[in-house]
Amino acid sequence: MNTSAPQLIGLAAIGILMLLVCWIFLRRHRTVFLFALACCVVGLGYLATTTTPTVVAKTIFGQPY
Repeated sequence: MNTSAPQLIGLAAIGILMLLVCWIFLRRHRTVFLFALACCVVGLGYLATTTTPTVVAKTIFGQPY
């Protein structure tokens, strides 16, 4: 699998945002929080196969995609 820098930056941005939202809303319910984290990992794995992370990274840095 060949990953580029914009794809990794996009995945990191999406992953950090998902982790933050899960932590804010689900930190008191440990089992639900862990399940949400597992769902986030699966979602990031799916997004890694698309061009979405690259578009997100280019949008963050203001480059045309």
